[in-house]
Amino acid sequence: METLIPGRLIWLQGRLARPYWGLLSIWAVLCGALASHGFRWNGEDLLALALVLLLVDLGWGNLWDLMVGIDWFSALRGGWPPRRPASTPRLPYTQPDSPAWRVWRRINHLAGWWRDTFWPTAGAALLGVLVAVLLTVVISFLLPASLRRLNAAVVALLGLGAVQRRWGRGPLAGEAFAQVGLGWLAGHLAFAGMALPSFLVALGFVIAIWGSLRLAQGRSGALALLDGGQAAVVVVLVAVRQPLLAGAVGALILGQVALQPALHHGADPAGVFRRTWPWLMTAMLVAALALP
Repeated sequence: METLIPGRLIWLQGRLARPYWGLLSIWAVLCGALASHGFRWNGEDLLALALVLLLVDLGWGNLWDLMVGIDWFSALRGGWPPRRPASTPRLPYTQPDSPAWRVWRRINHLAGWWRDTFWPTAGAALLGVLVAVLLTVVISFLLPASLRRLNAAVVALLGLGAVQRRWGRGPLAGEAFAQVGLGWLAGHLAFAGMALPSFLVALGFVIAIWGSLRLAQGRSGALALLDGGQAAVVVVLVAVRQPLLAGAVGALILGQVALQPALHHGADPAGVFRRTWPWLMTAMLVAALALP
């Protein structure tokens, strides 16, 4: 029996299987906008912020879910060769076993595979990809040109993530960067030029969230990434002369560290992962407000 590839027409994604994850890209955009210090609570900036949220969550987010989050190869490989080729009229003036006849036969087989396997299995997902691409292009031209460069980063992440997925490796680092890093950078670039401290803070949280995703799956090295990424954020805040707020982020890290000994007593890593999110999201907000 063929495995249907779920199509996701554009909607706000809840991702209820992992609490807080559906809000994380939106949260990252808001933190990036606050870190830019160029965002003002007026109509024009609120409209720009709404467009960035649509771009990140409904454009880039859906592209990641549909192109990387789905194992297209496994779902479609059982349909080739097709059960029956498409019955299309033969090309005129072609002889059996001639080059033109062989090419036309191959086209008939491909058309049969598209009709019997690809479209019933993945047609809705393909439509979702096309809508997400169109939405990304349209919104990108309504926002500052600096954001369009991030589309190249999205394409690179999609390619890398698809390769990792194909070889059986969960693209958790790419997912963390797609969800948090790109969202933070987009929120910042929509209202100001990129600043190195903001970029470094975003990178620190990408590493931390990569660690939290590894923690949810019980993988090794998760806690080092989770705690180390946030510790790097504290170092950046100290470097930009924000010691009090750096201390606040440090206190939030300690709140997460206090949950971690339970892992050595048989606690479910996924449960610790879920309890970590409020602390981590609060740390992101405090760090965004602390940046000069």
